[in-house]
Formats: sequence, C-alpha cells, structure tokens
Amino acid sequence: MRVTSFMIYNQFVRSLQRNLTHLSDSNEKLATGKKINKPSDDVIGITRALDYKLSINLNNQYMRNIDEAVSHLEFTEMKISTVADTLTRIKELLLIGVSDNTDALGRKSISNEVAQLRDHLLDLANSKFRNRYMFSGFRTDVQSFNAVTYDYQGDQGTINVMINKDSAVPINTPGTQIFGYIKTSPEEIRLNDGTYVHYIPVSGTTIRVEIRDVDNTTILDEFSYSNVMQMTNILSSALNDNNLRRIKALMKPYEEAFNNVINYQAYAGAILNRLDNQIANNEDSVLNLKTVLSNTEDVDLAEIISTITKHETAIQALRQSSVNQLTQSLFDFLR
Repeated sequence: MRVTSFMIYNQFVRSLQRNLTHLSDSNEKLATGKKINKPSDDVIGITRALDYKLSINLNNQYMRNIDEAVSHLEFTEMKISTVADTLTRIKELLLIGVSDNTDALGRKSISNEVAQLRDHLLDLANSKFRNRYMFSGFRTDVQSFNAVTYDYQGDQGTINVMINKDSAVPINTPGTQIFGYIKTSPEEIRLNDGTYVHYIPVSGTTIRVEIRDVDNTTILDEFSYSNVMQMTNILSSALNDNNLRRIKALMKPYEEAFNNVINYQAYAGAILNRLDNQIANNEDSVLNLKTVLSNTEDVDLAEIISTITKHETAIQALRQSSVNQLTQSLFDFLR
C-alpha cells in the first residue's frame, strides 16, 4: 500500500490531538488536585468517592448531634446536682425538726426556710434550656410543673438523637423521673411512739401515706404526694403546725427521693462518658474516610507533573517531526 502525504498528515493530526487531550486532562487534574473530575474519568472510583463523602457527612451530623446532646446533658447534670444539694439541706432541716431539742417555735422558724427550698425546687423543675422546658418530655413549650399544685404538666416523651448509624441517646428526662420516684410495692415502718406509717404506691409516682394507730389499723392521718415539691410543701406545713408524726413520716420519702436523684445524676454522667468515647470513635472514622477518599480522588502531584512533562515533550517532538516530514514530502512532489 502506498503511503501518501495525506495519510502521514492525518496520522500526525491524530497523534497531536491525542496528546493535546491528555495534556488538557492532566492540566485539569493539576488545577483541581483531583484525578476524578467527571464520571468518565473513573466510574467505579467516583461511586466510591460519593459513598465516602456521604459517610463523612453523616459522621459530621453525628458529631453535631453529640454536641447538642452534651450541651443538654451537662445542663441537666448541673440542675440535678443542685436538686441533690437542695434535698440534702431539707434532710438536715428535717432532722433538726424531729429533734427533741426543737420546740414548736423552732419548727415554725424552720418551716419558712423549707418553704423557700420548695420554691427553689420548683424553679429547678421548671428550668428552660434554649427557651424550652427541659423536664416536660415532648411538651417543651409547657411549664413542667404547676406553680400552685406542683402537679406535672408534661408527658413521658424522651427525645433521642443519633450518635452513630446504630445508636441513639436520650437528651432529656421527664420531670416525674427526677422530681418524683416510683415505689414498686407497699412498705411500712413503726415510729418510736408505737404508731405505724404505711407507704402505698397509687399510680405513677403518686404515693399515699397512712399514719395508723398502735393497732396498725386505725388511720390517724393520711396524705399523698407525687414529687419532691409536694413533699416539701407538706413538710413545711407539718413544721409550721408542729405535726411531729408527719415530719417523722416524711423522713423515709426524702431519703428515697434523694437516692433517686443521685441515681439520675450518675445516669447523666454515664451518658456523657459514653458521648466522650463516641466523639473519639467518630473522629477516627472521619479521619479514615478522608484518607481513603483522598487515595481515591486526589491526584499525585509528582506523578501528574511528570505526565504533563511527558505529553509536552511528545507534542513538541510531533511538531518538529511533522514539519520535517511534511516539508520533505512537498519537495518530493514538486520535484
């Protein structure tokens, strides 16, 4: 087959276009720092890169969720700690109130401080975080406890946030669980005057207290409560009225309420510790994902510069050889 000048010209053009295309692609990769700039560059690679980016975005969302959870739980833990301190002070005043060294006037004086502590507990129970009532369950726009009756006005909803693809943690606790406590079965104690006190669970956190005569049958007095504010209101009235039996009957409920608050304080602390560990896990996960993403889509600068140099050299060689070859063929034709 005869090789014509036109065939030689076409071959030079195709080679030049091919090298120019490669040079353009290489320059684009150098400019963007990415070896995948369009799906046709690497279909499998871009699919993997998108998957890695999605996982990174999810982990970043989990980190934002954790930050929100930590803020809520640290605020909750602070409030619970203050509740525990307040109950400790009430228990101290209660012991002074039942002491034989305290007379009716002394108990009336103690009653005033107990009433102030009751109001302080109510303020804690109606705490807001970011303008939402934090102990109202899902009903964050509703005051947790009524300011007059101290009845709970929220619900039992628990707000959970995802901290990884498989786990969620609660960021709130309904007020009944912190300011009240559940008694699973009836209980009785005997006071030093021979009378009996019965603690009878009614429903939820409501407990009825019956003070019975020495026959353990005749009811001398009874009252009920469902949270520490109601308990403290009853205690304040008992101290003011010098009702020693009621004061003594409330000693056990306060101990149980205090233990319940301490348990929830420990629970909040345990969740915070878990979140600290999860932060470290998520950070490691994001770092690993960014590494494999970089390996998938980031260009090797040394390699791409070498490739550009190679294509530029090839183009220059093609230009030089094409000038010589095509010029020679034209002279041959004229001759």
